Amino acid sequence: MDSMIDYGDFAARLARVMPRPDGTTPDECSAHLADTAPRWELLRQFQEEWGYEVPADADEWRHEPVTSPDLPIPAALDQWWALPYNSFVHSPRLYWTNPEYPPTPRPDPTGYGTSAGLPADTTLVPAGADRRVCVFQAEYQYCNEWGYPAADAGLPDPRVLVSDSQDGWLLQARSISEFFLQLAVHRLPAHYGWTVHADDDTDRIVARTKSELTPLGFLPWRELAQEITVYGAPDALVFHDAGYGDHELTVHARTAEALVRLGERMGVDWAERIEAPCAVMEGPRGLGLRAGDGRWEVVSVSAEPLLSERPELEAPIAHTSPLTALTRIDVPDEGPLVATGHEDGSLHLWTPESGNAPVEVDRRGPALTGLTSVHTANGPVLAASWCDAGVSLWDIDSGERADLDLGPGIVSVHLSADLRLLVGGPSGRAVLQLDPDALWPTRELMLSLVSFEETEPGVPRLLAELLSHDEEITERAFAALNELLAPTPDVSPAAILSFTYLTQIGAEIGVGAHPCTVRRRALGLALRIAAAMRAEAAEEPWLTASRKLLASLPRVLPDMLRGANPATRTAAALLTGALGGHPAPADPHPEVAAAAALASGDATAIDVLVTTGWDRADLATLLDD
Repeated sequence: MDSMIDYGDFAARLARVMPRPDGTTPDECSAHLADTAPRWELLRQFQEEWGYEVPADADEWRHEPVTSPDLPIPAALDQWWALPYNSFVHSPRLYWTNPEYPPTPRPDPTGYGTSAGLPADTTLVPAGADRRVCVFQAEYQYCNEWGYPAADAGLPDPRVLVSDSQDGWLLQARSISEFFLQLAVHRLPAHYGWTVHADDDTDRIVARTKSELTPLGFLPWRELAQEITVYGAPDALVFHDAGYGDHELTVHARTAEALVRLGERMGVDWAERIEAPCAVMEGPRGLGLRAGDGRWEVVSVSAEPLLSERPELEAPIAHTSPLTALTRIDVPDEGPLVATGHEDGSLHLWTPESGNAPVEVDRRGPALTGLTSVHTANGPVLAASWCDAGVSLWDIDSGERADLDLGPGIVSVHLSADLRLLVGGPSGRAVLQLDPDALWPTRELMLSLVSFEETEPGVPRLLAELLSHDEEITERAFAALNELLAPTPDVSPAAILSFTYLTQIGAEIGVGAHPCTVRRRALGLALRIAAAMRAEAAEEPWLTASRKLLASLPRVLPDMLRGANPATRTAAALLTGALGGHPAPADPHPEVAAAAALASGDATAIDVLVTTGWDRADLATLLDD
């Protein structure tokens, strides 16, 4: 981006093209509104300033002007559809709103539209006027709808109202052309800009924003319970939400340097919190498939592009991030399972027949771009892909997960019943044959947990309480588990079944990837259980189960040893020692290095680990073994 743009001047730019009733006669204001060209030009400028270009392979949203038999359609609406640089028409996935053309009235005679018309006591139209609202745009799940009063349908560029579940209809914009400019302001910077969210410093930054920066001149943006005012700064926009969105304050900037400069102006160093633009993260690199590692084998590679399909959802799901991927599969005894992926990188699962709300099961930095599900010989399987951030597969019956680093360029996935995985993106596609035993080595063991509560009442609940935010509950739960599960020297079925959970909690991975005040003691208990399992201190069928469990660990420990989290690497090093495996690689982190030394037989490393919170007796089991 060649030159700096001070969005503190944007309100003046908007005022030059958007008439105000003050100081003008009604005829002058109406004539100014009829001349929409300056406002369309400002929209074009704003799109270019944030890096939007009409793509060569644009997936254009087709539009044919019509004549409504009931009400006229404002000229501005047809003009907007016809703009050659219209970013919604050529790149609709930037917006995640649904257009309605021709506009449909509310109340909707077909029953599809959710909003009512204007109430009898409304002040938005004169008394006795038509109280219908003509909706031309809706939030993706129809949680909000935007339309103009039917009473204003004869105007060239009428006001725009927004539906609100609490307040009915509110004024959103002073004209259709202003609305589409405002919509672009709330969509394009979030995709093309560098981003930072305020944290503990929110209140201070909000106060300085209101005192030092100038609003852009729009009415507050209302969508999904948000009430956002946008402020301008050099090369940056500050979004302050006085409503109930995910973030009270978000900043988008045209460059990372602009974010750093604004942070310095606000007296905060947020350089480490800056997120790269979605346009950068989502732009797939060329397909570069990695060779199989035993879990997959490359069958074929082709230069033919693999394109994503636009997801369509029959029932609304309340979520503040746009939908990017969707799949549905019937699960025996549970009914349909719906998986949705979102622009914020989150993956949600939902069983509509249960009456429960969707549950977030994963989230990564880039957008989730592909979802697929299928019934296999072993049961239902779900697969998800994040742009250049890997592919994950879940065995739904057992809950087991496999993360595959297949290489760059993958934005779409499709899975067949014989576990052939089709992956790819704009640069090509590939077919992989998956090995279920290698993908989910502890699948059979995890399936046995279905009867866990029946065989060992209360143990699953105690394991869950290890992750409680209440430290007193956590301490009581660990004390009870330590009494129930500790080898005596025999190892109980409950201990074998709990081993995977204890190791995940101790390693901060999987179900244990949450804060835990007894993390080291949980892994210490797992180390004692591992020693008993290696000594085969169990009766059948649990002896065989323990053998399978121990045999599965060497497949996952190498990945854990390469993990970014020191807690994960420490746990992997200690488990390597507990299994009598190869020494862990050298590590610069003191706790990880001490764990690796102990795993190699260095008894003096215990003293170092004890100072970090480990129990000496737990660690001694590695030397005893």
